[in-house]
Amino acid sequence: MPCAPPSHVKLASVEGDLVLFDMLQDEYLAIPRDSAANVLSALADEPHDQLDPTLTELLESRFLVDGNERWHPHTGSPPASLPDPVPLVRPYALRLLVIFLLAVAQTYLSYRRGEAIASLSQRSNVAPTSLSPNTMAAIMAHFTCLRCLVPGSGRCLIQSMLLTRFLGHLGISPELVFGVRTHPFEAHCWVEWDAHVLNDSPDHVCWFTVIARF
Repeated sequence: MPCAPPSHVKLASVEGDLVLFDMLQDEYLAIPRDSAANVLSALADEPHDQLDPTLTELLESRFLVDGNERWHPHTGSPPASLPDPVPLVRPYALRLLVIFLLAVAQTYLSYRRGEAIASLSQRSNVAPTSLSPNTMAAIMAHFTCLRCLVPGSGRCLIQSMLLTRFLGHLGISPELVFGVRTHPFEAHCWVEWDAHVLNDSPDHVCWFTVIARF
């Protein structure tokens, strides 16, 4: 029987290193490749040392549990960038302002209650809205201007949470993506929609290995 992470723990293999993301605690744990090799074998249901100290510690701390399926890393093509934005008509821009203020209130309330990470997998489903990359580029241009008025919204997690809620109120279902890198360790998050990165650049996010998508 393979080992597997519980629902609140996400994993990523970064060039042999193993990174674990505990969403409940908002904490990362990085295991170097020499110690991670046996754990990765256990995750893949391949021959491994069941008495390995690193594997034993992960099981005892509930970072890993006995699972029924093998763990598979996130895969996919790198996202593209949006085209240059075009102006939006004024009534639509006013609607975006109202929705933005609502998203700001929801985002900062979740932070005060300590629910920022735990709420990521609990977002309500919205009816999908069909729009073109050009329209999304215009929406993002307005979002960027409005976000500059909110102190502290430049940090990647707050910005991405805010953008996710903002788009959700417009009937758009984006993906909130978490990535990690090692040597030195760094965690980052951004938002994607229809294979486009919205609040970052493809050249930057390609440096990170995806550990979770919501």
